[in-house]
Amino acid sequence: MRRSSAHRRLSLRRDPKHRYLTAFPWTANAILSIVLLLQGCSLPQRTFQPEPDPATLSDHVFLHYLATQPVITVDEGIRAVLLLDENPERWPTYERRYEELRDRNAIKSTWRLTPGRILDKGTLAHMLCTVCDLPQSLGEWLAAKTGLGDRRAALGTCVYEGILTGGLPHAPVTGGELLSAIVNSETHIATRRKAKPETHPNKP
Repeated sequence: MRRSSAHRRLSLRRDPKHRYLTAFPWTANAILSIVLLLQGCSLPQRTFQPEPDPATLSDHVFLHYLATQPVITVDEGIRAVLLLDENPERWPTYERRYEELRDRNAIKSTWRLTPGRILDKGTLAHMLCTVCDLPQSLGEWLAAKTGLGDRRAALGTCVYEGILTGGLPHAPVTGGELLSAIVNSETHIATRRKAKPETHPNKP
């Protein structure tokens, strides 16, 4: 019995078919590894895409761009605020937009604003109060006369009018907050225009 079993194992080892069967699992693993490697090489690769230049975007695309930004810079905020004007294309560059808002007293030279600086809520509120012609509170009037706390008072006015949700004057403005403020400002301007009585020059 033992000889027959040993003889059978010996005969199987000598059988070429048996060597093929014992080698087949290793062959299958090698083929599977090659297939997986080829599949991995054929996966789509993500290429680097540079950040878009906001200055080259149209106004419509620029607003969508703002919604994706975690914080807003001064140049982006100034451009967004002047979109509330009927003809924002009159100021195609940052320098001209800055001069326009400075002439309107929406921003002040003493603030030393620079294009890449992060925009704070107090500065945004002061610009919106001027461009939207919001009613000036007593605190804001006193702040404008003294130059102390003017942006804090403007933020309080914007919160009262429902344009901004609140926060500290020195807190940075997010893209979502700026976009929401622009939408609320447009609504405020449209409501005020509807409430304003029409004037007829020929009517006595």
